[in-house]
Amino acid sequence: MTKEQFLSKIIFNSNEERDDALFYIKVKGLSLHKEIYDYLLKENNNQAIIWKQISDELRLDKGLRDTLYIYLATLEEYIRAYISNKYENDLNQSFWINGKGNHNSIKDNITKGKPLFEILQDTDLGTLIQQVQALPRSDKDELFGGVGTNENLQAVKELRNCIGHHKFLKTYNFKSCTVDGYQSNSLENNIKNLRQLLPERYRHGKNGHGGITADLRKFVKTI
Repeated sequence: MTKEQFLSKIIFNSNEERDDALFYIKVKGLSLHKEIYDYLLKENNNQAIIWKQISDELRLDKGLRDTLYIYLATLEEYIRAYISNKYENDLNQSFWINGKGNHNSIKDNITKGKPLFEILQDTDLGTLIQQVQALPRSDKDELFGGVGTNENLQAVKELRNCIGHHKFLKTYNFKSCTVDGYQSNSLENNIKNLRQLLPERYRHGKNGHGGITADLRKFVKTI
């Protein structure tokens, strides 16, 4: 489908709206707009789609992704801090791993004498999660309170990949994870999985009225 063919399917209320569509197609890509259009078409029983519906979904998706990105970065920071705090002065361990690429070579860089925290700062989330999976069970329980299963850690890694590649969240094929005994690969369950892996104060705020829960209420009402 060409850009003009796509635009012909959308109802615009003004030339300004059409100009906006052309701008965002240039910035975000035609494929993303088509994906949102197909999603809305299905949700609206094949009724005609107006531009405001698409632009509203674009804003919602960006807002949700931006918020999730902040807390995914917090999770990365938390993992790095835990490993560094515990093992900075006790590096002679058998569980160190090497990921792909020199910057992810935790074991080799430790052998070279680089400071652990500096090594971990250069390590991506995928390798950090692999390193966490190699830690003793007691460490994983201390980090995540017993919910840091391999399944849940792989799911949050996939969520990070989705956010990093700017995928449309509502149609993305997430990995299954378990939250409060409920297993699902839905977007909502994956968000709840991120929340349960975060340090306690980041889940609901210091006084129980903040954190990721409050920040996401404008996007996900049932979080």
